[in-house]
Amino acid sequence: MSLTFELLADVEAPVRLRDEWGALWEADPTATMFQRPEFLLTWLAEFEGPPPVLVLARRDEQLAGLAAFRVDAGVLRFLGDHEITDYLAPVGSDREAVAAMLLEGMAALEGWRTAELHCLAVDTGWPGAITDAAKGAGWMVEEQRQDVCPRLSLEGGFDAYLERLPGKLRHEMLRKERRLAREAGAYTVRLSTAATLDADLELFFAMHRSSEGAKGKFLHQGMAGFFTRLAHSFEQLGALRLSWLEVGDSTLAAVLSFADRDGWRVYNSAFDHSRRALAPGMVLMSETIRLAAREGALTLDLLRGDEPYKYRFGAVGLPLVQLTLSRS
Repeated sequence: MSLTFELLADVEAPVRLRDEWGALWEADPTATMFQRPEFLLTWLAEFEGPPPVLVLARRDEQLAGLAAFRVDAGVLRFLGDHEITDYLAPVGSDREAVAAMLLEGMAALEGWRTAELHCLAVDTGWPGAITDAAKGAGWMVEEQRQDVCPRLSLEGGFDAYLERLPGKLRHEMLRKERRLAREAGAYTVRLSTAATLDADLELFFAMHRSSEGAKGKFLHQGMAGFFTRLAHSFEQLGALRLSWLEVGDSTLAAVLSFADRDGWRVYNSAFDHSRRALAPGMVLMSETIRLAAREGALTLDLLRGDEPYKYRFGAVGLPLVQLTLSRS
């Protein structure tokens, strides 16, 4: 049966569709945490802006595809933002059919001149499907390389990961672990639980704000509210992974990750800057990789940005692109 599209532009639509949306997310093998209704509903609750617009594709009354947008100053963009939403895309397993239907929905939506569809991962099939559908409709399409998401393969477990690392990187990683233990004392690694989460988040925010420059200002009150709601939402899903590096009563570093399908996604981190010389953040990242592998994760995604430290763990960059669509 063919697909039909539907436009929903009321603010309650995402809430009403939460269960259907979640089932659709489960069926899409490349959809990430950032396309989950839990993420985008949290984002909507915390940040003001134009109301969301949903383009739905249905087959026999069943939801087959969904894309969430906002129209602002004549530009159509995916719901989310470039600062804290690392991957963006529609949700749906039939790429070509859903992309064609989404283009029909976008064409019927008024108030925009240009669509800027950013943070599309090249391995999802969405850039090609959307491009083909747009060109088939006579639209102009421009593709730009936007950013990169470095990822680690954990296939075979942690020991196999270490074996695949170049010798120099492996040696440096283990050397930092030994040095910290030698100079600061034996360290332990723990994960936050529902019982410790509120106190742990306050410690995480304080540690983060001790950073210099833009990073220290990132977790302002509004952003802290978003992180708090997001952490609690994903803790209830069983997907929160907030890891801590501790020596006695001292906390040296924290890494905020989310378990997502067969991998972990490292969303943010902080460390005690008075212990910078001991590289506690790098040591905890090593331990976080070990935790992810022990849990059975096949990948560890360091998310958007090509910071040099990510490649010291052997990461390989996955390109992200932006598609700019203009209606003729």
